[in-house]
Amino acid sequence: MNISASQPLLTQPDVLIVGGGIAGLGAALGAAEEGAKVTLLEKNGFLGGKATAAYVGTVCGLYYRSESPRPRFVMGGPIKAFADQLQAQSRTRPISYRNGLHFLPYDRFAFLFICDKWALQHADSIGLHAYVHGVSVEERQITAVNALVYHQPVVFMPRTVVDTSGEAVIARLSGISMLKSDEYQASALVFSLLGLAAVDQNTISLALIRLVQKGIASEDLPPDCGRLSVVPGSVKNGKALFKLGIPLSVNDKLNQMTYIELYARQLVRQAIVYLQMQSEIFRDAQLEILAPEVGIRTGPRHEGRYLLTESDVLACRKNSDTITRGAWPIEKWAPGDNPVMTYFALDDYYDIPADALQSVQLDNLFFAGRNISADEEAVASARVIGTSLATGYAAGRLAAAQALGNPRGQTIAAIQRSLEITYTPPS
Repeated sequence: MNISASQPLLTQPDVLIVGGGIAGLGAALGAAEEGAKVTLLEKNGFLGGKATAAYVGTVCGLYYRSESPRPRFVMGGPIKAFADQLQAQSRTRPISYRNGLHFLPYDRFAFLFICDKWALQHADSIGLHAYVHGVSVEERQITAVNALVYHQPVVFMPRTVVDTSGEAVIARLSGISMLKSDEYQASALVFSLLGLAAVDQNTISLALIRLVQKGIASEDLPPDCGRLSVVPGSVKNGKALFKLGIPLSVNDKLNQMTYIELYARQLVRQAIVYLQMQSEIFRDAQLEILAPEVGIRTGPRHEGRYLLTESDVLACRKNSDTITRGAWPIEKWAPGDNPVMTYFALDDYYDIPADALQSVQLDNLFFAGRNISADEEAVASARVIGTSLATGYAAGRLAAAQALGNPRGQTIAAIQRSLEITYTPPS
């Protein structure tokens, strides 16, 4: 796809992808490799999903949890290719963290530019500022998807749909049942400061902990600033990323997110002013970037032909129809608390089968990322960026294969070869 002054939208694609985050970009690549015509829709004016809109700061799920200081990729092919590009353009390297965890810090703009490049390479048409607001269904098939693309109404009539919106928007609009919870994982707001004193990450982290505790004790800071921390691997040249956990419930109540966003920014402003007044490290600090969105970790999900469960994850269950490996522990964040990490065996993984990415109710609906068919514990592992890229790639290939009439079994085998994974039956 070449950029010109006017880009026509393909309204009858083989595969319509709703959501331009990392899972959506993976889906575009997978569908293109299968030979399908692809249209990609994204509600923002930029791609990358929460990784750019909420500036997550680190890519998890790329590597095995291992005691070795050298990280080892869980999957190869496009997953490793994306990680290698991101590492090179971000000028970072993987971090070995406690309990055997490894992850990759990244630069937000490097992530954004790679996403642009991938979308232009693999999608036949792209619609930014695209808000999906209606879905037509007949006899277990999505027949039309209605959207506003920069204020222009458009009707898409795809053969298959891949929902990577992160909010299961296609399920919401089509009226099918979803997997829901009364409350989802806590949110966080990321921001960067420049002009910090020339000290290392450990010094900044310890000073931040001490200052926040002191501010809360003296009532100069509200207790809700207590979950402020430095993003690992982000301290460089007098700059650093900070993450503030927001102690408000994330749920499906109307307009709840509005108040979370407003309150989060208010807390960030209070924290920065306080730090500037209290410490030489932060005295000349200036706000460089404030993430456009609060980061949301989990939400409603699709009901698939298979439900990935907590026991699948913790038992490192293998599946002959695997299309992705998950290797990140179950990571759950409750409002106001530290994360609870539940680990499975070192140097091991669990399989995510193809049926966890296809609707049990609509035959031509697929999904990926944090939309997948999983219980609340399992998605707390599978939602991370590295795994979401892989489930997106697989969902795109599966959707394209169905649209083009390609055999499903052959497609699953092709996904396994591309990601360099194999099914290992239990001994």
